[in-house]
Amino acid sequence: MTGEPQQPLSTDEMRIAGTARTPVAGGSAPPAVQTEQTPGSARWRVGRAYRAGRLVCGCIHVTTTIDERLGLTQRERRLVQVRFHEPVEDDLRTDLTALARRRGAASERAADRIDPIEVVVDDQYGERERMIGGLRPPQRRHGPLRELAFALHELQ
Repeated sequence: MTGEPQQPLSTDEMRIAGTARTPVAGGSAPPAVQTEQTPGSARWRVGRAYRAGRLVCGCIHVTTTIDERLGLTQRERRLVQVRFHEPVEDDLRTDLTALARRRGAASERAADRIDPIEVVVDDQYGERERMIGGLRPPQRRHGPLRELAFALHELQ
């Protein structure tokens, strides 16, 4: 070090370094990506939905969170929510609409009548995660189907 103050990087130099906001220090590695899920954190992934081996929705967003309450088994701690995007099969759309529009005990009875659904999620490493479960009523009941988050109660 010569004791002279360093000149700040120009906008072009920052862009070349990789970001327009902060310069990258020479030889520093990018931050590590956290793959493990901690309690209270949520992550979402993209997947597909099947019924009886038939594709019923080609694009769903799956959000998984971990419940921090004591006394729950590992399976009970994992909370899964799904949002259905287009295209959705007509029979599934009818079931989801009925589930979303009913309230109270009627919504629980409607959820019990709906056939189980299989959710297949591909992760970034080429692994597949398969979940089979029943849908539960959403907390928010009005709006477009892609904005309603249905809880998935895992059977396996």
